[in-house]
Amino acid sequence: MTRRPLVPVLLAVAVAAASQSGNIVRLGSAHPLAMAAFRLILASICLWPLALPRASELRRLRLRELALLGLSGIALALHLVTWIAAVQLTTVANAAVFFSVNPVITATASHLIFGERITKGFVGSLVLGLVGVCVLAVGDLTFSRADLPGDLLAVLCSFMFTAYFLLGKRLQRVLDSRVYVAALYGTAGLFGFVIMAVLGIPFFAYNGRTWLCFLLLALVPTMIGHSLFNYALRFIEAGRLSVVTLAEPPLAGLVAFLVWDEPVTLQALLGYILIAASVVVLAWDEGRMRTTWMH
Repeated sequence: MTRRPLVPVLLAVAVAAASQSGNIVRLGSAHPLAMAAFRLILASICLWPLALPRASELRRLRLRELALLGLSGIALALHLVTWIAAVQLTTVANAAVFFSVNPVITATASHLIFGERITKGFVGSLVLGLVGVCVLAVGDLTFSRADLPGDLLAVLCSFMFTAYFLLGKRLQRVLDSRVYVAALYGTAGLFGFVIMAVLGIPFFAYNGRTWLCFLLLALVPTMIGHSLFNYALRFIEAGRLSVVTLAEPPLAGLVAFLVWDEPVTLQALLGYILIAASVVVLAWDEGRMRTTWMH
């Protein structure tokens, strides 16, 4: 597997950027679907000038690869839409816990499709991360029939995340990362606009603060966060990358504490420590695997 020394740094930046979606959303006032669609379209528009020098790669795609690109965009859009719907139909704690199974789904699928290794260190890291997420949510978790639709949507959201990740790993074998993400966000955003039109959600009735929110969502969690995640898929296994995304809640909580004065409880601190430990174990296992390959 190809390695790049800057990948750990890029992943740290990606997690930090992607984790701020919830904090940025507080700045605007719009339907969540509008926020999702506009962040994707604006990100695509901003990225195309960088992608244009390699845009001819799209014309060389076979029909099957074009279909996979379309499916990847739809998977990303559905990932965002099902997350929004899940949070509306169940508790945020339930949605977070049920979505956090995505590393299990991603690791299993990437092992079956790409032959990626599942090591003891990886499993240990995954368990620590999942326990950390559960510690964050304990006390707020509910187990009622009324929450079941939202819980199932959170699981579906995990599957869409896995599909989006694995399709991206496959497509970046034939596409430059800049071209891929620009086309991906455009496809996903257009799909989101279709859903908005069907549901009658307004396209332009927003104030300046909300448009700023759309732009920041496009620039920070999308252009920086998701784009760097996709770039990292060239050099790191998808299952391992999905575990890294579990580090988003602590970073989101830190910014919420600094900007919004949200308190950090002892319970939350314990959850954050467990998640941080999971990333440390993952980094250790990655280094151990690299040493093994070199020998």
